Amino acid sequence: MNYKIVFIFTALAFVMACQPKEKTRESQESLVDLKFDDNQTVTYYEAIDHYQKLADHYPEARLLSYGVTDAGKPLHLFVISKDQDFDPATIRESGKSIVLINNGIHPGEPEGIDASIWFADDVLRNHQGMSSLLDSCVICIIPVYNVGGCLNRSAFHRTGQTTPAECGYRGNAKNLDLNRDFVKLDSKNARAFTEIFRTWNPDTFLDTHTTNGSDHHYVITLIAYQPDALPQPLADFHRRELIPYLYNYMAETAYPLIPYVSYLNESPKDGIALDAQEPRFSTGYTGLFNTLGFMTENHIYKDFPDRVRSVYHFLNALTGFTNSNASKIIRLRNQADSLVSNRKSFVLAWTLDTTQSHNIEFKGYEGETGISPVTGLQRFSYNREKPYDTVVPYYDHHFARITIAAPDFYLLPSAWEAVAERLELNKVKMQRLEKDTTFEVERYLISDVKSWERNYNWHRYHQDFKIETIMEPVQFYAGDYLIPVNQAANQYLLEVLEPEAPDSFFRWNFFDPCLESREYYSSYGFEENAQKYLDTHPEFKKQFEAAVKADPKLAKNHRAQLGYIYENTEWADNRVGRYPVGRGYWE
Repeated sequence: MNYKIVFIFTALAFVMACQPKEKTRESQESLVDLKFDDNQTVTYYEAIDHYQKLADHYPEARLLSYGVTDAGKPLHLFVISKDQDFDPATIRESGKSIVLINNGIHPGEPEGIDASIWFADDVLRNHQGMSSLLDSCVICIIPVYNVGGCLNRSAFHRTGQTTPAECGYRGNAKNLDLNRDFVKLDSKNARAFTEIFRTWNPDTFLDTHTTNGSDHHYVITLIAYQPDALPQPLADFHRRELIPYLYNYMAETAYPLIPYVSYLNESPKDGIALDAQEPRFSTGYTGLFNTLGFMTENHIYKDFPDRVRSVYHFLNALTGFTNSNASKIIRLRNQADSLVSNRKSFVLAWTLDTTQSHNIEFKGYEGETGISPVTGLQRFSYNREKPYDTVVPYYDHHFARITIAAPDFYLLPSAWEAVAERLELNKVKMQRLEKDTTFEVERYLISDVKSWERNYNWHRYHQDFKIETIMEPVQFYAGDYLIPVNQAANQYLLEVLEPEAPDSFFRWNFFDPCLESREYYSSYGFEENAQKYLDTHPEFKKQFEAAVKADPKLAKNHRAQLGYIYENTEWADNRVGRYPVGRGYWE
């Protein structure tokens, strides 16, 4: 026997036995310390610290930052990629799907913040095999969207909420409601979100919220982007495969899912409706780009630990479906983009179809009028001593309320730089005119504008107006924007540039100067020119004299008569009410 060889092998075995064993993914311990069971939600700094620990420990994770928020801090994006690829372009080329999760848009609704940290930690440490969710999917998480609101913590922000003990504030650092800013982009937060969304182009999207609506048995409810607004066959896939999967998955947990309880009449027993999501909201905005979007609405009256757990399960459900159906989702979205690029007619507003519904189970509490222990007066309340279990109709179909034919292109004068900037942020394809050019275009004449009495989120919203279409030659200039309507962003483009769309830039008063007159007349100075016009236009003179004869008030008012001449002749300021965006057509 060669004792020297035996000694070498024995020594080698001893050395190897003494080496620390490499941890397998399954044996990794959690790196995060969440206290939602103790009725506490993480602070902003704790949330970012948790994600930074995960990014430092796992090569499959990276904490990125985009721009700066109104609070002066960056908007973070936590990305989990099994291939350690953090470039959205190459991820797309690899055929992987992308899910984007947005948390803390209202930091007083924080369960998504805690649930996403828990979920990310479990995926990375492969808890119960959860790393398989990354086989065909990349997970993107915005830890806290409303940074300023999250920093503003108090125990007295949500008046109907007893848990958690402290939470953030609804408004951001500028006191804007970020859940109404996805089209307007008034906040730096929204601009950073747009960069994330349009760069990563997620296939599925979730925005986590809490509601203080009607009282019922359920911890979590769901708002889906209305399927009818999506191109076929993506709409069918959304309605018949994805949405049912989420409900079936959650039914197997301790937290069954129901639609958000928006009821038609005075009680959920009369029916629950899926409200059409307009582009001011996250799901309405993301849907314009054929992303399958959802908003979870947890029930404010339920305990915080249960709310966190319900979101955790929903994250599993949505990510699992996105991962398992990656190739199909990507294919259908590509088809949808192609359809939108070539579409000639677009729906700008939807109305609930009350002729179509299906029945769902609903467990609620009877509503009744009782005496308030605070005021001693009558008030409405839900009686939890009187639960009921029934079947109610659910309405989730919509029909078009406003449909419009698209032009071949739009022309936007460069003077409207705030609008151009927002189009650029959304990666709309535009080209600048190289020289001054006259185009024969369709123009809108807008009149009788009625607006909300109070400003909302920094803007005056135009609720109603009259619109007339004319064709006329218009001079555009070098540097103005020609925007072709042949791109995947077409739906977004028409939603913001067509005045009648519910969240158009016109409605949100970006174009208000076009409604104002800059010319005027003085009673003394206009006298000579008014007389000269009457002398050289005998037909108009007859019209003017007839108008004066028919209206006694006009006949007695010198300035009113000059005003009639001014308003009904070429002297009038013909720019007033002329919407500056032109609708052009190729010959």
